[in-house]
Amino acid sequence: MSLGLAVLVSLLAGPGDAPTAAKITLDEAVELTRTVAPRVEEIRGLKFKRPVAVKVVDDKVAREHFKARIVKEYPEAKLRADERAYAQLGLIPAGSQLLAAFLDILEEQAGGYYDPETDTFYVLDDMPKGVGPILVAHELTHALDDQHYGIDGMLDAVKDDDDRASAVGAVVEGSGTVVMSAFLMQEMQAGRLEPTALAEMQKTEAGQGAKLAAALPFLRRSLLSSYVLGFPFLLRGDLTKLTAVNPADINRAFEKPPASSEQIIHPEKYWDAAKADAPVTVLLPDLSKPLGSGWSLAGHGTLGELNLAQLTEAPTPNGNSPDAVVAAAWTNEAAAGIGGDAYQHYSNGAKGETVLATVWDTEKDAGEFEKALRPLSGRRAFRRGAAVVVVAGDAPERAEALASAVFAGLEGPKRPK
Repeated sequence: MSLGLAVLVSLLAGPGDAPTAAKITLDEAVELTRTVAPRVEEIRGLKFKRPVAVKVVDDKVAREHFKARIVKEYPEAKLRADERAYAQLGLIPAGSQLLAAFLDILEEQAGGYYDPETDTFYVLDDMPKGVGPILVAHELTHALDDQHYGIDGMLDAVKDDDDRASAVGAVVEGSGTVVMSAFLMQEMQAGRLEPTALAEMQKTEAGQGAKLAAALPFLRRSLLSSYVLGFPFLLRGDLTKLTAVNPADINRAFEKPPASSEQIIHPEKYWDAAKADAPVTVLLPDLSKPLGSGWSLAGHGTLGELNLAQLTEAPTPNGNSPDAVVAAAWTNEAAAGIGGDAYQHYSNGAKGETVLATVWDTEKDAGEFEKALRPLSGRRAFRRGAAVVVVAGDAPERAEALASAVFAGLEGPKRPK
């Protein structure tokens, strides 16, 4: 599970520039929730089963909540193994501290968050009041979806498959973003949104987004993709559908979630039965023996098209860019056509070795991926037919043996997920 899926936050609503700005009170937050809730029900097409508790907290309490949720859903051992694997593959610089950097971004960006464990909506006390209704609409959508579908249960069911978890996260955050956007559009059309509200948000630390803009592309992808790609996915790739949101489509996505980031990036591969493209399971053998004495498996996961695209030099859009909601802006030809992937990270004291196996729809797709991998010290790629194996780390003398062992396993039958 990626870092971004452990917390359900509304973004772009951080503290204002003026240190004397009035804090939102609990009474104000409760009244705002009471006012917005019926509108959320109307747009989402569902009814609340029970009232949502509301609390007002400061940045320190929010950060501790984010950290606790992430540590619970993303154990430290997996985080450390993934940091080493991502660095060796070329997704992040060596020595990156993902959790600390991620918490810094959330502290800048978060205006509120919903906690499924307590069924409570937490409002940041420095949330700009002018855009409060918009952000409340997002978080109340999480609460509504949770009451009907059980968000934590959905995420727990896919926690061992990072790419599938990303797809589920896109449904969850996409739902909040669709309802919030429809709500915002209605407010603007009715003249109820103060003209200065959006300008007020842009003046905040979050609106300026310095930490987010400076973050590693991998972290921006982890945090933003669920919001900006889940949004067009639930509209079946047609943003004009926002004027008439179809709750049945959102319900379908919750009841039978997409299985990969490929389906999120290319909505037709989920919605169109004729173009449906479910991922295949890539099973890797235990590579401890070909690595030699002292090596053991430390971590494993999947990348999916979203992160394979970064390996092939696809740009990562800025969250405030209009292009961010265009799925094609997050991928490229070299990452398209992925059938399935899996990686393993092995450790031997201070040494580490990472093996990534990718299976593609065609040999042409595999060749495009192999060719697009930029040169990187300590990383080698091997292709056999429609499969590409990437080996990286501290045991370069074992690279060919590891690739051969993986290819031998991939030649067997693959099972659809």
